[in-house]
Amino acid sequence: MVHVCAVLAIATGLLVGACGSGDPGPGGAPGAQGEPGPAGTSGTQGVPGEAGAPGPLGPPGYGYLAPEAKGVVGFVRDTAGDAVVGATVYLVPSADVPTAALALTDITAERASTTDEPLEDPIANKGGTYAKGVTDMLGAYRISTVGDGSYFVTVLPGAADKTHLPGGSVCRWASKSADLVGKQVDIKVSTRPSDKAEYVGTTACVTCHGIIHQKETLHAIGLRAIGSASKLQDGRRYPSWNKALDTKFTSGGTTIYVFGYNGNATSPDWKASETDPGTGVSFTMKLYSSLGKYYVDLTNVAGAAATKTYEVGISYGGGLYKQRYLAKIGTSWYVLPLQYNSDGLTNEASAPFARWVWQHYNAQYWYDETNKALREPALVKSFDNSCAGCHMTGIQVTGDSTSGWKAHGVPDDNGEMDFDGDGRNEQLNMGCETCHGPGSEHWARAGSGRSIVSPELLTPEREVAICAQCHTRALGIGAGNTEAPLGANGRMMVAGTSRAEFLAHFVSKLDDGMWDAVKGDGKHAKKHHQQASDFLKSGKYRNGTMLQTCATCHDAHGNTTEPHQLRDKMDSSFVGAGLCTSCHESSLPAAAYFGDRVQGHYKSHGIPDQVMGDISCSSCHMPKTAKSGSGTAGVTITGTTYYQGDISSHVFDVPRKSSIATKASDMMTLPYTNACGQVCHVTMP
Repeated sequence: MVHVCAVLAIATGLLVGACGSGDPGPGGAPGAQGEPGPAGTSGTQGVPGEAGAPGPLGPPGYGYLAPEAKGVVGFVRDTAGDAVVGATVYLVPSADVPTAALALTDITAERASTTDEPLEDPIANKGGTYAKGVTDMLGAYRISTVGDGSYFVTVLPGAADKTHLPGGSVCRWASKSADLVGKQVDIKVSTRPSDKAEYVGTTACVTCHGIIHQKETLHAIGLRAIGSASKLQDGRRYPSWNKALDTKFTSGGTTIYVFGYNGNATSPDWKASETDPGTGVSFTMKLYSSLGKYYVDLTNVAGAAATKTYEVGISYGGGLYKQRYLAKIGTSWYVLPLQYNSDGLTNEASAPFARWVWQHYNAQYWYDETNKALREPALVKSFDNSCAGCHMTGIQVTGDSTSGWKAHGVPDDNGEMDFDGDGRNEQLNMGCETCHGPGSEHWARAGSGRSIVSPELLTPEREVAICAQCHTRALGIGAGNTEAPLGANGRMMVAGTSRAEFLAHFVSKLDDGMWDAVKGDGKHAKKHHQQASDFLKSGKYRNGTMLQTCATCHDAHGNTTEPHQLRDKMDSSFVGAGLCTSCHESSLPAAAYFGDRVQGHYKSHGIPDQVMGDISCSSCHMPKTAKSGSGTAGVTITGTTYYQGDISSHVFDVPRKSSIATKASDMMTLPYTNACGQVCHVTMP
């Protein structure tokens, strides 16, 4: 028998042997990713590291030109942003701008003049000697050397370039050499329409450019279909426009007596009044309305009884100073022989008759004093060929002295009326294209700055020429050589035309009405619509510092509430503000208030230091020498009343009383006949 303990011992040994440690088995597959734990709190911001070294200089950007160490470079581009190729950029020395006095009396002399255009004349005379550069295919110019001095930087397009005009965005003020050397001076120039472009009317312009204030200006509302306004006219700035139509052209009527013929066939004159003088009446004019229409009856008084009736179709003026009336005879329009002066004097017993409420207007065309008979004006005296050129945009005058003249305006659905009888309404007044040129090509190209004149980018003489064609008394070449400066083709000049071209192709005679050297000083304008003639004689037009234009002070777009479309008040109490002091700051001595500065200015000229009242720069430097309506009464000195005109002189000097030989109530306006006469000049001149 085996012993039990031995058996257990053997079994225990076997068991112990079976549980011994073996080699590790292969690793199991990874378990599934557990859920992320919560985010820890952010650490504090570390200290910024040191800035790295600058990278290499990148290539020049678009529009960059390597500078000239001693010269000037730049690009010439037009209003569309296109490069202007082959243009010459001139540096016109400010010392070369001509300043010799302009007489403006002889057309032959003016055509030959080489001193009446401040920039283009010097270039024509001496341009070959000027520093200059020609633009390449990218429109870039380069002038290697700029000498000491100051220059008007002026662009002249190449001879073959028919799409751009002379001038540029930096040609109006003199740049010192220090402002040019080493600099890049980019220049923008105006495009222009081609000779084939046509006028399209203001409605087409505002379709893209929106409603503008221009239709509130007198340029836009001067001519009206009688008693009404078109969609291109807004007369709210002039609420008394139709005063005469409302108060004089009544159903009962108003009679005007034309009397007191002066017996001078060369310079005939009459008085006109609502008061019957009893004797000496040549004819009467009865103004009345009936069934919504307006009429004037001319009735012979001095001769055989006869009456002629004219329907008034157009009112002419009314916003300032005066209003006239147009009637149609045959196919042409004529100005009837009366003028209503809105500020006319009613004290007819003492006031000069030229300043009464009513004046005759060329009564000699309507009444024959020799034969004491009514008549009608000669064909050459029609409004169409004598006046329309300066009152309507883009007209074409056709006809002749035998069959008569007819002005054809620009068709416009929103125009005032059918002026020429062709069944289409036309714009009767100054619209956008008067100053920007015919717009058909600009319209066809959807604008974009192409094929349109930008007056502010022209040489100053070309911009002034736009205004001067009508604000001077120049007789034209076509359509009877009248006060409308029409070319041989019966058209006015296109915006952007040079002064030289205007004089050569549109003017047969310079006919400004000037004060003589007896009752005036032989220098200032006596008649209206010749402000530009004054301006051309002033130092503002030609000087070596800043070449100004009409638009320097006046806003043709009417974006201003100041009188006469002035861009700002003439004077201001703020330093450097106001049209005068913004440029002439240095002319006034320093002081705390503007009034004190003006007093200091007076004192520097030997004028006594006393309270001057409401006297501004323009009171002395822009006296109202020209008469348009009635003018106004000035001061009365020892029983004599001195009178002012309506239109300010634009020569900008101060007329001296010593310059007038014969001093009387009808002499040229002087500063002491206006506000100045109320304080200092209180004795007989």
